[in-house]
Amino acid sequence: MLITGTLLAVLALVLAWPVPVALARRSPLIDPLSRLVLWQAVGLAGGLSLIGTAVVFATAPMAGSLGDGLIGLADLQALSLLAWWQWLLLLVAVLLTVRLISSLLVQSVLVLRHRRRHSALVDLLTEPSAELPNTRVLTSDSPVAYCLPGRGSGTTVVTTGLLAVLTDEQRRAVVAHEQAHLDLHHDLLVLPFAAWNRALPFVPATSTALAAVSALIEFMADDRARASLGAAPLAEAVETGARVHPGAHSTDLTRARLARLDRELPAARTRVRTVKLVAAACLVLVPTLILAAPTLA
Repeated sequence: MLITGTLLAVLALVLAWPVPVALARRSPLIDPLSRLVLWQAVGLAGGLSLIGTAVVFATAPMAGSLGDGLIGLADLQALSLLAWWQWLLLLVAVLLTVRLISSLLVQSVLVLRHRRRHSALVDLLTEPSAELPNTRVLTSDSPVAYCLPGRGSGTTVVTTGLLAVLTDEQRRAVVAHEQAHLDLHHDLLVLPFAAWNRALPFVPATSTALAAVSALIEFMADDRARASLGAAPLAEAVETGARVHPGAHSTDLTRARLARLDRELPAARTRVRTVKLVAAACLVLVPTLILAAPTLA
C-alpha cells in the first residue's frame, strides 16, 4: 500500500510542478505538435496519479490490487471496517473526479453558448470581405484579427483598423493564420486545458499548461501560414499589429512568434517526433500500470 500510493503521489507531484515548468520553456525550433501531445499526456497522467493516490491509500488495506479494493467497496461489512481517514480519501477521489469531468462539461457548454452569441453579433456587425476568403470585416479602429469556429468551416474576422495598416500580402498571411486555427480545430485542443484550469485554479501547473498550449497553437498556425505564403509577410503583420496596438498582444508570445518566423525551421524529423510521442504514451501508461498492478506493501 505504502509503496504504490507513494509512487503515485510522487508522480502526481512531479507532473504538477517540474515537468510543466520544463515543458513551458519556449524554443523557436520546437515541434509544436509533439509538445502539444506531451502536454495532453501530462494532464491525463497527472489526473490519474492524483486521483489514484487517494483511491489506493483508501482501498489497498482491503485487497491486494486496486480492482479488488474497488470491488470490496460493495461489501457493506468491509465498508464498516474503514477508518475515517479512508472515507476522507475516498471522498477526495470522488469529488476530484466529479470536479474534473463537470468542469470539462461546463467549459464546453459555456464555449458553445458564447460562440452562438458571438456568431449572431458577427452576422449583425460585419460585412463579407470582397478580397479575403471566408472573412468578414468589422468596422473598428483597433487592429484585430481572430477566428470564430462553428457554422461549417468557421469564419475569420478582421477589423478595418487592421486592414488599414497591412499590405495585401500581409492581410492574406493573417487570414491564412486564422484559417489554420479553424482547419486544425485548435479550439478543441485548448478546451481540456481551459477546463483543467477551471477545475484546479489553485494548482500553478494548470495556468502554465493553458498558456503553453495557447502559444503552441499559435506556432502551429504560423507554420501552416508560412508554408503557403512564406514567413516574411506574417512576421511583418505580427510586428505591425504589436506596434500599433501593443495592449492586445502578449509581449513574450509575440517575441517567441517573431523569433520562430525569423528562422528556417528544420525538416520534420520523424525519429525525434516518434520518441516524443512514445514518451507521451509512457507518461499515461505509468500511472495506469501502477494502478492496475497488485498493490505493493
